Amino acid sequence: MKSSLIRTRLSLAGALLPFVLVASCKDTELPAPPTETAPVLLPGEVCDKDNPQPLRLTFDPPSVVVAPGESRPVRLTIEPDACEPNSATFVSAYPQIAAAPETAKFDLRHATYDFKVVGGEIGRTTITVAMEGVDDDYKPKVITGDLPIHVRDRAAPTCAAGETKEQTMGPASETLIGPGSLATSSLAIPPPAFTRTDEYMLPSFPASITCAGEDLTAELPAAALRKLGPAVTFGAKAPLSMAKSLRREVELTVPVNPAAFPSGARLRHLQILYKGPRIKKARPIPVANARVEALGDGYVLKFQTPWFGTYQAAVVETAGLAMRSRRITNRAVIGFSMGGGGAAVFGMRHHDKFDAIAPLGGPSDWTWLLWYLENNALGGFCPAGQTCPKVAPNRHPMEETYAHTMDFENWFYQPGGGNGGNFPRSEYVQIFEDLALAMGNPNGSSTTPDLLHMALGPKRSDPWMTVTDAEADARGLPRGTDCSLTVEPIGDDPDEARQKEIDQKCKAYRCDPKHAWKAPANYFDDEYNPDGTLPVISFCDGAQLEGASPYRNQWAPGGNKPVNLALAVDLNDNGIRDEGEPVIRSGHESFDDCGADGLCNPQEPGYDPETNPDPNQDDYDYQLNPTGLEGNHRHDPGEPFRDYGLDGVPNTATRHVAGDPGEGDGQYTESVGLANFYKNDAHSMLSRRVTDIPGGPVTDDALRRIDVLSDGGVRDLFNFATVANHLTGQIHGRLGPTGLPLRSVSYYNGFNFIPGQPVDRPRDFNPSLIRWADVASNPSVRYGDIDATESMIKDGDGQHVGTALQLLHRLMTAFFYAGQRWPNADRRLVEDYNDDNVAQLPAECSGLKIGTCEKMFTGPRTGRTGPIAISLPPGYALKSMVEQNVRYPVLYILHGYGQDPRDLKAVAIFTDNFMNVAQRSYATRLPKFIIVYVDGRCRVRDGKPECIRGTFYMDSARPDGPQLDAWFDEVTDYVDQNYRTMPASDVDMLD
Repeated sequence: MKSSLIRTRLSLAGALLPFVLVASCKDTELPAPPTETAPVLLPGEVCDKDNPQPLRLTFDPPSVVVAPGESRPVRLTIEPDACEPNSATFVSAYPQIAAAPETAKFDLRHATYDFKVVGGEIGRTTITVAMEGVDDDYKPKVITGDLPIHVRDRAAPTCAAGETKEQTMGPASETLIGPGSLATSSLAIPPPAFTRTDEYMLPSFPASITCAGEDLTAELPAAALRKLGPAVTFGAKAPLSMAKSLRREVELTVPVNPAAFPSGARLRHLQILYKGPRIKKARPIPVANARVEALGDGYVLKFQTPWFGTYQAAVVETAGLAMRSRRITNRAVIGFSMGGGGAAVFGMRHHDKFDAIAPLGGPSDWTWLLWYLENNALGGFCPAGQTCPKVAPNRHPMEETYAHTMDFENWFYQPGGGNGGNFPRSEYVQIFEDLALAMGNPNGSSTTPDLLHMALGPKRSDPWMTVTDAEADARGLPRGTDCSLTVEPIGDDPDEARQKEIDQKCKAYRCDPKHAWKAPANYFDDEYNPDGTLPVISFCDGAQLEGASPYRNQWAPGGNKPVNLALAVDLNDNGIRDEGEPVIRSGHESFDDCGADGLCNPQEPGYDPETNPDPNQDDYDYQLNPTGLEGNHRHDPGEPFRDYGLDGVPNTATRHVAGDPGEGDGQYTESVGLANFYKNDAHSMLSRRVTDIPGGPVTDDALRRIDVLSDGGVRDLFNFATVANHLTGQIHGRLGPTGLPLRSVSYYNGFNFIPGQPVDRPRDFNPSLIRWADVASNPSVRYGDIDATESMIKDGDGQHVGTALQLLHRLMTAFFYAGQRWPNADRRLVEDYNDDNVAQLPAECSGLKIGTCEKMFTGPRTGRTGPIAISLPPGYALKSMVEQNVRYPVLYILHGYGQDPRDLKAVAIFTDNFMNVAQRSYATRLPKFIIVYVDGRCRVRDGKPECIRGTFYMDSARPDGPQLDAWFDEVTDYVDQNYRTMPASDVDMLD
């Protein structure tokens, strides 16, 4: 899961215009009102009144729809800073419809002006603002801006109950328009969906749009919801099923009236209610790309979803009016790929230390990902005694939006410029090995503490593990070398050459068939060796054929990468794993994932696969029912299980050559490794299955305090967009006493669908245009076009890292998202460094570019040594800032698999521009914060490798493994003790 292209692609950042963050209307700590006298520049601060930048005037929201007698708050923001006091005047084209506000005054400390638009007579008008400044040619001019206003009755649109329209959707009819009173509703499907031939293809199918004739808000009386439009049913018939999720999303449009929004509500407060065959009682669900658009004389809500059913838009009556105090720690953590998983795990374990967590790609949800790896990456074999048809790797059963399947002999890799590496089979194996080295083998770990990363069976003394003295002498290896663990050579290590030599010689030794571990008989497995008569062996992998894209990692014989976490059934008893010979999966006792009622759907009273597929309403779905237990990929109390031990075969506890953990003990058993992963799973912390964590249980109050941004590419080889779906679903599944989610959640299928961006121009993403008041508190972005052309895919669209632009958009979104959480951070424009104004910095900053620091940090408690790199914000090193004791928030960045923290220092190229750009103002400039890049690479300690390449930022379960969670905690202490970090504070914020 490496992101090695991040370094090279960041070079593009310097060529971009300096985009900046738009301040939220939610900030409540404002300076004193502006005066006629210009505020005095503080030491180190600059504002060049003799060379002003072009004036920009921005309204948030950019237009207003309001009912007569009701109001909407609006904020006018100016850019750049007003070096001298200035004022803006307003004129309304039709004051009787909406009157203009009073004159707005601005100065160096005031770049925003808040006012209310009050609806008068029904009709349309425009409020125009005018202010003296300079234009884009730097010539003096009165700059103007328009705020369109529509005053209309707030009544929600209605429809005629039962009115319906049907149509067969297909290549010649991709859009269905609703009937009569629903003429502004529609179902739209991209044309490529009907012409492609893979798993994301949609067949032609009968569809319908019907006025549901019911009010879904009435089914949640405690929520006090105000409906925005009618309930509309979008139907589908065979060959599709309304009881199943699509593998891709379709776009739905329903009529709404934005004038029905309560005065304090914004788009982030929108509730999309749903009911369908799987959901009997209406409930709010998260959707993608929700946005309100004008259509004719009215308005519609557009959104994307993989579910057919009945939808209705609503808003809580008091939305946006409640003020609450929030503890701000002025810390955030983000990560890429492996580091994304680290950000999710460390951030959620220590949720009390952070304001924002941003897993960008990465294994952020172990619950879903481990299930996927077990059933796909290790699957695809035919059970003993059965005849199985050949299944293409992309056609295994799956009901997950945007997720691809695979099997053991056909691992997913789609060539393109956005993968961040080649990811051959050998690297897949290595990644799996490092995961097992971190937590223990989730596929059936050894019972020996220092061999938790191994499959059950091999012992330390076996030739498969430790080189014999004779072989060591013959191969030039140190006697007693543990060949089960060799570090990937570290580029800046003085022992790199020796590390490489040992790694290569150990692989050659272990992949010699005469050194393989073998159980001639009695290694039982319920799937592939139920009677124990077949031999079971260790094996090597890593060789591959050039399979058909996107499954280029097709298995081939002759691999030289030892596999520690699995054993194979040697069907032909030749001592080598051959094509089709199954790999044993024994991470947990078998169970029926039916939910706490112990009844799977077909056994539940009233079951019908189409009209009543879940009678007891306990099915898990990240979108429809994230707290459901049936099908949630975990064993829950009440679910039937077979107490046969990890081999799944009864009465083998004394016959199994390696033992059978868990058999007959009266309780459900998981391997040590699998249990450890679940203990370090953000999904499990959010669902409160795991509560014993350093930050304490993720209570409702804790969840209200922390925000989570996630993303993933729709073609990510590890399905990280789907992984993020499930993590985000757990946030949405946390409900308050009214039955509504505690936190707002939304999916965005591309950065261009984040509110404020030009939807039709995805390449023009500009974070300065983000309307944060409309963005969900916990957004999840799926980047990439599911119907991308071959040239787009070649460029990297939607892949592990993404295209160059997608990578930059990911970075910018994460930085601005974190910065938005810090209203009290410094946003002043400061002077450049020179020979006279630089203060003394910590020793690790000497000899480097000002603002750049590097240190080999040794944790005082863990004793672990690893590099950290630190980027200081513009002005940090100024003597004037030291004298003022200016303090800064801290953003921790975790790198990808195989990287080094020093690889990411180039991030500062564009953060410095955003933090100290004259074209922006105090209100819109990215706040200045310290960036700390934290090491996650495997190191060598006392001559022993911690792991192979990547630690995954967790405390290893092995005695000699890296304690990265503890070491990271030590890093945060060091930064606070040696740099001017901003302390925690309390801030009043609007919900």
